[in-house]
Amino acid sequence: MSCEPTKFERGAIYADLKTEYIYIAIPFMLLISVRLYTGVWQDVVLSPDWSLASCLMFGQITSKVSKVIASSSVKTSQQHFGLYTAKRFFFVIIAVSFYFGMLAKPTIGLGYAQIILFFISSYFHFSDGFATCLLQKGVW
Repeated sequence: MSCEPTKFERGAIYADLKTEYIYIAIPFMLLISVRLYTGVWQDVVLSPDWSLASCLMFGQITSKVSKVIASSSVKTSQQHFGLYTAKRFFFVIIAVSFYFGMLAKPTIGLGYAQIILFFISSYFHFSDGFATCLLQKGVW
């Protein structure tokens, strides 16, 4: 097996990641749609659902990578894995902090910040998910 996945393998990996993402996004989009229907656009920005979704995505991908590292025969650096885990856990803490901030004292600025964090968590869902698939296949 080559070190680089083929175009077909890469497409299959991203198809799996998109499927996971859709299952995360469907209930979230329903919540946002209800907020848009029942209120004004500011209700969408001020919704703490963005932070909650970010927290779920960061936690899910961190758990997934940890399981693959533990079961993989690929040699990995404990120090780099520790740093990776600490950074992702830090993002979980930030998302939870935004969530509590939006529950306690919602502001438009914090609302936009949590939306940015949601897009960051979406990016990591795909980048870390791709790395996870490569580790599972022993390509790394």
